[in-house]
Formats: sequence, structure tokens, C-alpha cells
Amino acid sequence: MELFPITVLVGHAGVGKTNVALGFALADAKAGRDVTLADLDVVNPYFRSSDYEELLDEAGVRLIAPVLAGTTLDTPSISGRLDAAMGEVVSDPNKRLILDVGGDDDGATTIGRWSGMLRDAQAKGLARMLYVVSAFRALTQTPEDAAAMLPSIEEHAHLKADAILNTSNLGDETTTEHVEHGREFARKVSDLCGLPLEATVVPAVVGTLPKPVESIVTMPRYVRLPWD
Repeated sequence: MELFPITVLVGHAGVGKTNVALGFALADAKAGRDVTLADLDVVNPYFRSSDYEELLDEAGVRLIAPVLAGTTLDTPSISGRLDAAMGEVVSDPNKRLILDVGGDDDGATTIGRWSGMLRDAQAKGLARMLYVVSAFRALTQTPEDAAAMLPSIEEHAHLKADAILNTSNLGDETTTEHVEHGREFARKVSDLCGLPLEATVVPAVVGTLPKPVESIVTMPRYVRLPWD
């Protein structure tokens, strides 16, 4: 799966956007790309990209985090560095900018401020907004549930999604059967939303899969729960 210069990740809380954002950023940095990861989750102070600043720094990935992230203060504000980062990527499409957006429609409100720049980048083929879905997310257990949330996310973001990204997994317990169930779920979401299924992200523990139509992205689990 080849990332666009700007990749925006939106979706329900708990579908794995942050792990995907970290995985994409680290893989592109390893490939020699100039990568910036922006943590735009100002709704939920837990399980977000800002928690992995050291990992990103070691890989050479720049992090744009909410002001006061990592402190005991929960202040929902983003520094002006993102405006400059977007301008740099538009000027030099060899760079990469990944936006890890907060969950649900409330979280998507955050990127409304940059919607004009992002729409222009989409029109030029420089940006893509991916709707991240998971069959194992408790409150969206049917494709209809997942598809029903997208219009509200798009309305709050002032952007249209370009494709579906499937992250259905059960962590280290994921089997090939779980992956196939998730792929079928994502295909139905794709049909309901009228959007292509861009790729399926699977944990590194999963074995060989049948050849799919969409891309398969194997990714380690970076985001850890407190009891891991």
C-alpha cells in the first residue's frame, strides 16, 4: 500500500487508528522518507500517538502533538506547526504527513480548521482521507453500524472520505479466520459507503492469507494496553 503525501485517518474510537498511524509513519521513515505524524486526538487523552514520542524520535519521525500532551493537564489545543507541515508536503510531495484524528464525529471536528487545505490537496491527488473500520469494535459490530457513522464524521471534518481501511483484529490472538471475517465486514462497509476498500491491516502474528483483492499490510502492535 503506497501512502499519499498526506494521509488522514478517521473512524470510531478504538478501531486502531493510532497503531496504524504509528505503523505507517515508522515504515515510511525506514524507507528513507521525511515523515511527520500529527496527533490530532484532542478528545481522548489515552492511547494516542503522543504517548510514543520516544519511539518516533528514534526512527526520525517528527511528532506534532496537542499542547501539553503527556502532562496531567488535558488541554484540547494544537500548535501552529501543522499549518507549516502541510505547506511543506504540498510543496514537496516526497515528504509524508500522517494525521491521526480523534475518534468518532467529535474527534473529526479537529481537522475542520485545515479542511480547505486538505480539500485542495485531495483535488491535486496529494491527500487521502481513510475511514478506518473494525469488525471487532464493540459499538459497530455490523457493517450498517459502521457505515452509518461516516456521514457525520465527514460533516464534522468538512471532508469526504476517499477509501475504507480495514483494521479488524484481536491483537496477538488474531487468527486467519478473524482476518477473513474482518475482510468480509469491510467489503460490506465499502459497498454501503460507495468507497473502495484500500487495504486490510493485520497483526504480524497472523500466518499466510488467501490472495486478496485489496492490499494486505502486516503491522506490529505498537499500542499497548495497561495490562499488557
